[in-house]
Amino acid sequence: MPSISEILVQDDFGRVVSDLCVDTIENREPREYLEEYNGKRNRRTTSVGFREPKTVAVYSETEEELNTQTGKMEPKRLEDKTVPVAKIVTNIPKKIVRTAAAFLFGGDMTITADNTDDASLEDFKKIFVRKLKMKSVLMSFARKVLSETKAAIVFYPVNKVVNGKKVPELKAKILSLPKDDNVTYEFYPHFDDDDDMDAFIHKFTTKIGYSTYECVKIYTSDNVITAINKGGQWEIKSDKNLFGKIPVVYAEVDQPDWEDVALLMDHYEMRISRMSDTNDYFGDPMLKSFGLSNLPSKDTVGKELNFSMEVDPDTGTAYHGDAEYLSWQQSIDSQKEEISNERHEIFSGASCPDLSFDNLIGIGDLSGVSREFMTIDAKIKATEQMEIFGPVVQRCVAIVQAGMANISHIKNSNAIMNNYFEVSFGSILPKNLVEDLQNLSTAGGGKPINSQETLTARSPYTQNVKEEIEKMKQEEQAASVNNNPLGQIYQ
Repeated sequence: MPSISEILVQDDFGRVVSDLCVDTIENREPREYLEEYNGKRNRRTTSVGFREPKTVAVYSETEEELNTQTGKMEPKRLEDKTVPVAKIVTNIPKKIVRTAAAFLFGGDMTITADNTDDASLEDFKKIFVRKLKMKSVLMSFARKVLSETKAAIVFYPVNKVVNGKKVPELKAKILSLPKDDNVTYEFYPHFDDDDDMDAFIHKFTTKIGYSTYECVKIYTSDNVITAINKGGQWEIKSDKNLFGKIPVVYAEVDQPDWEDVALLMDHYEMRISRMSDTNDYFGDPMLKSFGLSNLPSKDTVGKELNFSMEVDPDTGTAYHGDAEYLSWQQSIDSQKEEISNERHEIFSGASCPDLSFDNLIGIGDLSGVSREFMTIDAKIKATEQMEIFGPVVQRCVAIVQAGMANISHIKNSNAIMNNYFEVSFGSILPKNLVEDLQNLSTAGGGKPINSQETLTARSPYTQNVKEEIEKMKQEEQAASVNNNPLGQIYQ
């Protein structure tokens, strides 16, 4: 593979763009993955989106025609009627992707540093947490990678005017598929022989005046090259890369996160769609009548069914017709069991806990260990996926660190660059405060683990901590005096 320096020295810039716009995975279809993620079902012939409508034969109620084969008059066949079928689409892809992203980055974000004596840690937290909101960025980035199979985060500087002065500030944006199919929006990494990214190209279209032009941005560690294609002639501008390293974080996976259970999902959605059709046809009971009757119209209020009285001429006995409801008695227990088993296999195969309300309502107050074991499969999956997203977090830290040192916090560049920052994410599982406090109390031999002032400050009924503590002291003194036989006050 040629290096980025060998590609950029070519005279034909169109050839440079062509050489860099090469996907790392052949036959990848991010657009199809995204459409399936959003509810479209046409990637596989087994998908519910390929269900064909039913054709129903229609016969006249008033006209008859001769059946040449039987020689009998039969109702005249009219034009066949096309009946649409149910196409039930679930949100299984979204549920799998959302759950996976939550187990990766849904917990509390913690930032630590080797050197906590200077202000570099607080400066880094201010930029990483408040300004860039990287927790939300990483959550969104993970969802896009796991659904579209690739995405990128681009960091860039902007000049913000504060008190009449231009102040550099760091920004971040996510590159993924555009919502509009007609918009050209491509991005590709380029790796050297050591599998290190030595360039990144972003190809897109932009409007200048009334015309639309093809544009590219090529990021290298030294420069950011911007080029516009105007009628086959490229206008090229090269700017210095202020970060000192490629300000792009790129990640990809081989397939969308639900691909392992895609066929199961197709069968599951097909089954519930067919069952929906069956229920629509057989679910409502029909009235079956015997003998002559006067049926009320469907718009009649206070319906009454009348049967004419007839007399048997031989016996003189009076009789009348009757009616009863015809309902579907077919058992569908096997279908219910099949649907239940398929749903279980889908979530199990995707290592995604089925945390629906029906599943959670009866589990009770589980201990922390029990909750961990219930979701151990999802945690194993998150650990595996951190092989991809762990370096993503580390690279985000490195780029923000370089941006602060070289762009936004130049005065403290030495302290920032000489410090080591680490970002970690806790568990998304809820904590049982009572259980945690009991464990701490047991570990401390039953002694109090917090001061009275700390506990009072945490009370939702405390308005002023100092006043509340003073009142508590006064109440304790009064109680002590009244409980002392020598100091009791008798009325």
